[in-house]
Amino acid sequence: MKKILKLLILPVVILVILALYSFAGKRHHAREINDIKISFTDYSDPFISEKNVNKLLIVKEDSVKNLLAEKLDLNKSETRLVADPMIRTAEVSVDLNGRLNVVVEQRTPIARLVGSKNMYLDSDNQLMPLSSEHTALVPVITGFQAEFQEQLFDFLEYVRHDELLHIAITQIALSKNGEAVLMLRSHDMRLKMGKLEQVDQKMSNFKAMLAKVEKDKTVDQIKSMDLRYDRQVIVVKKSS
Repeated sequence: MKKILKLLILPVVILVILALYSFAGKRHHAREINDIKISFTDYSDPFISEKNVNKLLIVKEDSVKNLLAEKLDLNKSETRLVADPMIRTAEVSVDLNGRLNVVVEQRTPIARLVGSKNMYLDSDNQLMPLSSEHTALVPVITGFQAEFQEQLFDFLEYVRHDELLHIAITQIALSKNGEAVLMLRSHDMRLKMGKLEQVDQKMSNFKAMLAKVEKDKTVDQIKSMDLRYDRQVIVVKKSS
């Protein structure tokens, strides 16, 4: 008898649980959106404002507020946000209190290309338009060519994660054959890199030479350092 009771109770319990889930789902979909919270994973470089993010959420209605949750397609909202050239990823959700939560990750520029292309190169090695709302403080690149983009990106990533170089290098001038000349923030000298290869060796040579001339207090006398040759740095002094 007890076994029969257990067999009868189990389907009833399952049906009750399913009914509760269904009821909760219907209440959730019928709930009006009464608030919107837009947040960014990083607030240091505001390439797109909360106001413009809010505009991207709107399709036909004047506002997503007071819209039924079931009428808002969260996947389509995320797709519209990510389609914006300033946004890398976006997550859109509605909580039980009827608040629409939007979390935006902006794209990260690592260099500004100046010339035939006036735009950014971002941390995913993708070209990114300039923002009308904010200007990134990143190295300026002249002479950019798509065929050297991969080498340039690798070099910029190296610079970006180096404690000294990411502060020191302000501009990179590329020649037609992909050779680079670097300009520094604190010193009036040029670094002739040559091809953007053997970067670790060349930068180690530069750091060692820079430390030496700073110690000797002769750094202001230097016009350029040539890093193109293996295991040596050729220093050219300014004419007196």
